[in-house]
Amino acid sequence: MDVERIQKVNNLALDLMRQGLAADREEAVAKAETIFRNRDVDDYAQIRQRMEEVPTIDNPHPAGMNNLSQDQIKDILEKNTAFVIKKFKEFQDKIESLEKDITNLKNRPYATGPARDINTGELKTQSQPAQSQVTQGAAQKQDGSHPRSGNYVDSDVSIEKFFYMGHK
Repeated sequence: MDVERIQKVNNLALDLMRQGLAADREEAVAKAETIFRNRDVDDYAQIRQRMEEVPTIDNPHPAGMNNLSQDQIKDILEKNTAFVIKKFKEFQDKIESLEKDITNLKNRPYATGPARDINTGELKTQSQPAQSQVTQGAAQKQDGSHPRSGNYVDSDVSIEKFFYMGHK
């Protein structure tokens, strides 16, 4: 028995028990199985009758295939192969360009770092002014008083901002 058939038998057995047609579970399952066997035999007989009624087809080729000549079929196949080859080449080109982009990205962090002169080992002058501007901006930010840095008095911040108790 397959799973679907077992589920159908169980569902039918439960229905038989609910309606009072079976005294216990075993009797309900037995009745459900006999009902399904009778249905299966009837279904099998109907299928067999339909198979006998269907006339056999003498021509094994579909009607649409006879309308196309061999030359037309060759043309269609050539167009399809040309299209497939074109798409494969496009995909290859895209993959190659993506591989180039990946190698460029892998090499980029080395190029964006501070450039050092190979002979002297010193940083080039272009990167030094940029670093001095960054340190000056950081120094200006540290001069101002900020509540999170700890430079504040209790009277500057009210307790209601920390402990909200709803409407007053």
